[in-house]
Amino acid sequence: MRDTGSRKVLVVDDEQDVRAMLAEFLESQGFEVLAAANGLESLLHVKRARPDVVLLDLNMPRLGGLEALKRIRHFDPAITVVIITGEPDPEPRERALAMGAARVLVKPFTLDALLQALGGEAAPEGAAASMTEIR
Repeated sequence: MRDTGSRKVLVVDDEQDVRAMLAEFLESQGFEVLAAANGLESLLHVKRARPDVVLLDLNMPRLGGLEALKRIRHFDPAITVVIITGEPDPEPRERALAMGAARVLVKPFTLDALLQALGGEAAPEGAAASMTEIR
């Protein structure tokens, strides 16, 4: 476990397996993790818990990632938003960056890429070996 300074990360993805995998890995790296299944849930967590970072999927029911990003940035521009998406079209990814997302990670991405997006270093050798790639 690395020293993350108890950084709080909100994982927002409509796929339960992806949320669970990301949460398990991030907790093993010392992050405090919150999870939400859609954009509306993410806004509640942002307002109540004030996470340092939001990992935000683009394509979700109830409130999509771009609209959630816009509202998060309006509520607190200091929150870092990292987009995670399987979207093959680059246009929404480019829009997310233009709207203030810090990074875009395209699924499948490695856990090292995730840690780097969160401002950390690569995962230690052998850490969560079964989860080296998120799809």
